[in-house]
Amino acid sequence: MEDKIMKNILNAINQRFGLVLMVSAILGAILGLLLGDNVSVIQPFGTVFTRLLGMMVPVIVLFSISSAFANIGDVKKMSRWGGKVIGWFLVTTTIASILGIVTGLIFKPGKGISLDVESVKVESVSVDNFIDWIPQSFLGCIAESNTIQIVFLALFIGIAVVCMTDVMDSKKRITNFLNSGMDLVMQIVKGIMYYAPIGVVALTANAVSNLKGSFVSTMGSFLIAYTIAFVLQIVICYFGMLKFVGKVSPWVFTKKLFPALITAFTTTSSAGTLPITLRCAKDMGVNDEVADFGIPLGVTFNMDSMGVEIPLYVMLGMYAAGHSPSIGSIILLVVFGIAFSVGCAGVPGGGLAIATILVSAFNLPTEVVTWIAAIFFYLDVTGTPMNIWGDAVCSVIVARSEGLFDEEKFYS
Repeated sequence: MEDKIMKNILNAINQRFGLVLMVSAILGAILGLLLGDNVSVIQPFGTVFTRLLGMMVPVIVLFSISSAFANIGDVKKMSRWGGKVIGWFLVTTTIASILGIVTGLIFKPGKGISLDVESVKVESVSVDNFIDWIPQSFLGCIAESNTIQIVFLALFIGIAVVCMTDVMDSKKRITNFLNSGMDLVMQIVKGIMYYAPIGVVALTANAVSNLKGSFVSTMGSFLIAYTIAFVLQIVICYFGMLKFVGKVSPWVFTKKLFPALITAFTTTSSAGTLPITLRCAKDMGVNDEVADFGIPLGVTFNMDSMGVEIPLYVMLGMYAAGHSPSIGSIILLVVFGIAFSVGCAGVPGGGLAIATILVSAFNLPTEVVTWIAAIFFYLDVTGTPMNIWGDAVCSVIVARSEGLFDEEKFYS
């Protein structure tokens, strides 16, 4: 009986992860108000959660990015439209990152919060910094948890696998190894996420107790910036691309994709929505071969919501620490927005793990993860539909440009 109850609890957390986090944040906020300075009693539970996430940072970065590239396949056998799909993925993610940066610079989330800035060292960017991004040893950057170096190492590995010739099945074995490593990492992360509600309660309680009224105002500016960037990404990027590049009606497209959008909204999982997204793409006239390549690849390769969120995550910490993003930091934000959108797995809670990675990479206050966790439900239920929206838009545009699109079926 106890095993059955525990199983039901775990299934409930899996199916409604964003909702569970929202309830946990509310409970944490109430506890923070009630306990006040006595919140330190439950603070260790939050520390455990952030340390568990931090423990996974190096391997998440390494396996997620390298496996995403490795799964592209053989460059020589990749058709022209395959490269176009990837190219459009990068275009939409770059636009999303720029929108996140612009709205962040305008609304300045985190500004006005008083933190111990002496303990915060925000990453500066110079020629030496760019050189330092290249690892000096293969395993050293992993052992040292140097996130930026791990990103570049993962890119090197993934691209090298793609360029390999299939001699003695070595390429296939390496790709399987990277995929297996990613499966293992995500299984561990999945287990950590079962603890997330407890961690979020403790972290939110501590944040509310320490920040009180300023917590609401801080996350209010963050949410306004994110929401505006979200709307602009859909209206300017997606609708604009469909109208002027794909030469199809954005409204008909949205109607055809609606079942997938609703599924993404309720499950908050791009991977879980994959079968519905594939069916919608094919039903709207995208050639089967294009859809079967572009939509599944987009689950890990094209996460536009991360492109928007990552700059805002970092700016939240920078402004809270009393710093303003420099030109170099903004360039770095775009790079991170693209790199981590490629590697962020389409599962519930992935964005929270990425937030932890960024805190480590930019040497930002650990409280940033707490603030993001408190409003993660909203980010999840809006960001997931954005991700699958972008996947379908790119697939339609490429299919249209290559004569692999059934316009009659689209308007039927």
